[in-house]
Amino acid sequence: MMRRSARHSKPWKMNRKTYELMLFIKFGLVGVLGMGVSAAIFLLLTYRLPPETPSLNYIIPYFLSVESGILVTFIPNDRWVFKEEKNKLSLIQRFLTYHGALFGGFLLQTGIFLFLLFMPISKRVAYFVGMVAAALWNYLVSRKAVFI
Repeated sequence: MMRRSARHSKPWKMNRKTYELMLFIKFGLVGVLGMGVSAAIFLLLTYRLPPETPSLNYIIPYFLSVESGILVTFIPNDRWVFKEEKNKLSLIQRFLTYHGALFGGFLLQTGIFLFLLFMPISKRVAYFVGMVAAALWNYLVSRKAVFI
């Protein structure tokens, strides 16, 4: 088994920009997993709704899909993306902080979703636009506040 100090020194053999780019790419890959799970749940819960369905009927599937995306991405981010970070917090503290930190992404995504929900565009397009904005927010917050 590799010594903890040896494991943590490995990423610093590359320059800081390369290391940050590597983290962002890995975070993006995990994010694709979360987006896929979230989108699948949203689509599964809404695929039978006819186009004339009132917009408010999309709210509960939306909330369930966003929460599932948050839950499914924590372990891969903790164990793979940010594994080299010092982890000043316990696993439970990181999970609770991660969930709380991504609340900002949830609010951003929800605000965009609700704004676009009442525009003359597809409800599903509104969902995906909000999801992309939240993904960018989530990386920044995860990097700076959770996996430190």
